[in-house]
Order: sequence, then C-alpha cells, then structure tokens
Amino acid sequence: MILPTNINNRLIQYWAKRLLSILNIKITLSGEVLKFLGNESYLVVSNHISWLDIPVIFSLKPIAFVSASNIKTWPIIGFFAKISGAIFVDRLRKSSLPEVIQAMNNHFKSDTQSICIFPEGGTSNGYQVLPFKSNLFQSAFESNKLLLPLSIKYKENNVLTNRTSFHGSTTLIQSFKRIAKSNVIEVMIDIGHPIKPTQSRKELSLKLQKVIALKIN
Repeated sequence: MILPTNINNRLIQYWAKRLLSILNIKITLSGEVLKFLGNESYLVVSNHISWLDIPVIFSLKPIAFVSASNIKTWPIIGFFAKISGAIFVDRLRKSSLPEVIQAMNNHFKSDTQSICIFPEGGTSNGYQVLPFKSNLFQSAFESNKLLLPLSIKYKENNVLTNRTSFHGSTTLIQSFKRIAKSNVIEVMIDIGHPIKPTQSRKELSLKLQKVIALKIN
C-alpha cells in the first residue's frame, strides 16, 4: 500500500526518534536553527560521519537525502530511505550525475522539502572533514537555492568521539552494537548562515567545507 508523502514522513520521523531514544542519542542544536526548521527549502550541505547522521537529521525535520545507491539494500534504513523519496547516486558511475542533478532540480520544483547532500562522498572518522566534491552543488545554481551548512559532531562524556564513525570494513550490525554500548552519546548540530550560489562550483564547495570544518574542530 502506497501512503501519502506526509504520512510516510511522519512514520519515518517517529521511527528516527524512537531509534535515537533506544540508542540514548541526545541532540543539541545551535546556530541558524529556525532557518533549518522553517518552511523555506535549501540545499543542505553536511559533513558525514555515520549512517546515524540520516535518522538524526530526519528526526528534526523531514528532508530528502541524496544517498549512495547501495543504501537501498540495507535492512530497515534502505526501506525508509526509499519511501522517504531519497535520490540515489551510483558513485561508481559518474555518467549518472546529470540524472541525479536533474532529479534534485525536479524535487525543488515540485516539493517544499529541503535536500541534504554529503559532499565528502563517504564517511569520515568524526575528527575531521574530508575534501568536498563539488558536482552536486550544481543543483543550487540551476534551482536558485540557498545552501545551508550543517555540521555534525558526536561527543561521549563531553569529549569528541569516533564511536559512531562508520567507515572501513565495519558492518552496519557491528556499528549498531558499538553505538549501543555507550550510555549516552550527544550529537551536536550547528546550522550555519545560508550562502548564495554566486561563486564557481569549486569555490563554493571549498567555502562550505571550510565553514563546516571550523565547527568540528
């Protein structure tokens, strides 16, 4: 049975909040919070540490993600990604990028939801921000959307932690168990000032990377 988008989003948001509650994940917001939570749509640009980033962000506000195509096969998360309207990109097939950018543009034309991208193209160890790839920034120019920087960092006992980091050979189950062993993890999200896409794509990606990295260190 196909449910209306708003009902799908409520179900996913409920699931995301329940997951964070089960894992004792606490969220602290700072910066331009009202802009992020408001009705205006943005191209949200975030660093990427863990599979947990997606339910953390979605628990705050329904949003469309541009995600790696292999996520579709993940248990539970893949299912919710598909029904939430995620835009999937095959990182091994660069020729698919124009299709992805067009899908992003079409979303902005027909939907009021923001789109979130992770331009590192993979997950970091949580202590640094990897170089940004600029390809998906093209949609901001074509759709005339402001970019909204979002920085994520995880703390355990008030100290920056890599417990949630999901990279290397770690499996989803191993990562889940590792996170569940912690009593309380705090995820700190800072929303930066909206940025107009007036520079070149490359300059824009470097600017966003710097803005986000300053909040991590």
